[in-house]
Amino acid sequence: MKKILILAAAAAVLCSCGSKNKYTVEGTVAGANGMVYLFDEEEVILDSAVVKEGKFRLSGVAEAPAVAILRDARDQGATFATMLILEPGRITVSDDAENAYRKHVTGTPANDASDAYATTSHALIDEFRNEATGDERRDAIEKEYDQLTRTTMEQNRTNLFGALLLAQQLGYELSGQELLDEIALFPEEMQQSSVLKALKESAGQKIKTDVGQPYTDVAQPDAKGQEVSLKSVVETPGNKYVLLDFWASWCGPCMGEVPHLKKTYDKFHKKGFEIYGVSFDKDREKWLAAVDQNGMNWIHVSEVNGFDNQAAKDYAVQGIPANYLIGSDGKIVAKNLRGEALYEKIAELLAQ
Repeated sequence: MKKILILAAAAAVLCSCGSKNKYTVEGTVAGANGMVYLFDEEEVILDSAVVKEGKFRLSGVAEAPAVAILRDARDQGATFATMLILEPGRITVSDDAENAYRKHVTGTPANDASDAYATTSHALIDEFRNEATGDERRDAIEKEYDQLTRTTMEQNRTNLFGALLLAQQLGYELSGQELLDEIALFPEEMQQSSVLKALKESAGQKIKTDVGQPYTDVAQPDAKGQEVSLKSVVETPGNKYVLLDFWASWCGPCMGEVPHLKKTYDKFHKKGFEIYGVSFDKDREKWLAAVDQNGMNWIHVSEVNGFDNQAAKDYAVQGIPANYLIGSDGKIVAKNLRGEALYEKIAELLAQ
């Protein structure tokens, strides 16, 4: 009898744990294909379900909160795809009355927060892009967007969406130590999530690229296939400051920086300013066409393999454009100089 009671108690604990971590994903999506598939971030299928009259239901156990993608096709031909966060509870997917391409995902803390953030941020973005919106209002919108992101992260430190906002939005502008400080404010359980563990590792590498740190060499092929090292450029006599610039032809913000780069280069190149551009393009022809068509007459290298290269890892590049200004002494002087800030910084340094 005692053994039976022990086994029964153990079974109850197991059932309790399974129930505690159980999730369901259900919804109604007009025009959906006959099957829906749940993928993890690596595009591995986690589950699938039949769709009847637009309705579907999946269920499983979330050992830990994770990002997933729901769509109604294995490969091509999906009528919809939406991101959701797998966590215990009932997750509901529904159509958006105003936007046929957007889906609402609600029902659990992280998904509710994600949906509310998306609704508000999309409204701000739409207003920003509206031709009738004036410059003064656009400046205000940028501040509102930043504050919205910061506030939403603070309100969601106990769930995965807060961690995602730090990793995908706020983390870009933070130094390595600032990033570690932010991670430390999350509960210990969230710090063990794959998102924050990866971010912590990246932050450790990022510290090595903070202002005042020695630069890490980069060596990649130029347009002719000849390897050119960053070290050879920094150590070239006469080069007082070298901008290590990470960019790509497909990156709109990167191309938006080109006029500022050209202005600074044309003004200060003969006075000791050089640019070492590292492209994250995957298409060689598009990379070289962008260089030629935009008159980017400085040093360019690329492995033509996107973010998958050692330089991206060494400099913990999470998004582009990103840049590092290196002095002739081999130390990083400044980083992520955008717009007129680059011109102003070089003018200031060369005037000293």
